[in-house]
Amino acid sequence: MSLRNDRVQFTLASCQLIVWINEANWSFGKVECFEAEGFVYLERHVKVGVDKVVARDNVHKSDSRHYQGLAKDLCIFINGEYITAGDHPIWKLIDKKAQEINPKLSLGIEFHDANHLSWAEGDQK
Repeated sequence: MSLRNDRVQFTLASCQLIVWINEANWSFGKVECFEAEGFVYLERHVKVGVDKVVARDNVHKSDSRHYQGLAKDLCIFINGEYITAGDHPIWKLIDKKAQEINPKLSLGIEFHDANHLSWAEGDQK
């Protein structure tokens, strides 16, 4: 598959997941979800004073799927409270649904970044 096709499939699957999260009848209460960060440029042109400089992204790992447009971070609110704890049980339920939508779609629970949604590379998953 091409990167273009992977991006299209990731976008469709992640949108389906976000809609499901927002519309599901959760036992936790009212759950709201939106995308926080998706495609990230490794190098960005930024303005410092009057000068333009090139800045490198130092937030993501060097092999981050964000750089390929195949990852995004999700924000989850339950009854208006932002869920920052990666061990909250909602993340495992969301991850299960993500993999039902497409086996290549998963959260970053295993590497302690539960809100990180990404598309598996190549023949993975």
